[in-house]
Amino acid sequence: MKKILLIKLHLYAGLFTSFYLIAFGLSSIILNHKIDVEKSEVVKTWSTKVEVNPELDNVDLAESLRDELGIMGWVPRWNIQRDSIIFKCQLTHLAKTSDLTLDFKSGIVQVEEKPKGLIAVLNGLHFFNGNIPNVPFVLRTWAVYQWLTLLTLFAALGLGLWLWLKYSRKTWELYVFGSLFIFSCILMVLI
Repeated sequence: MKKILLIKLHLYAGLFTSFYLIAFGLSSIILNHKIDVEKSEVVKTWSTKVEVNPELDNVDLAESLRDELGIMGWVPRWNIQRDSIIFKCQLTHLAKTSDLTLDFKSGIVQVEEKPKGLIAVLNGLHFFNGNIPNVPFVLRTWAVYQWLTLLTLFAALGLGLWLWLKYSRKTWELYVFGSLFIFSCILMVLI
């Protein structure tokens, strides 16, 4: 009975970590091979009237617009343009880029949304720690999920190795697969 319980525990721990491992592996391939995964076509355009202080500096004005519109995302400082009539900025996060154009005279801001796509989102999860401005609470829990997944992964690896060593009946399997496991661990540490 104890052996079956440990095997099930090992199985469910592996299932719990599988999504994270697939996302991490896919994003590692994208990063290593410099694959462009972001889309750039505008999918949705909308506009609304806002109340902002036009005397704010560029970054503060962009953040004020973001907060007033309730859009989540970072403000890339290098994508801000301003003259006496128009203010343009960009907001970006894992799944979407939004281009904002504010007309100072009318107070109307036009928003163009460009979804990045599923592969870009998975790629963004590689570095994501949940600290996007205006992000919902559910997305902030990603960092907790990452740490829980890593701890579960190491526990599942240790449990699987212990089960294999304890219940392996063929000694050649022990030497061959044990050596492969140790070699791959050394290789991962060196890389």
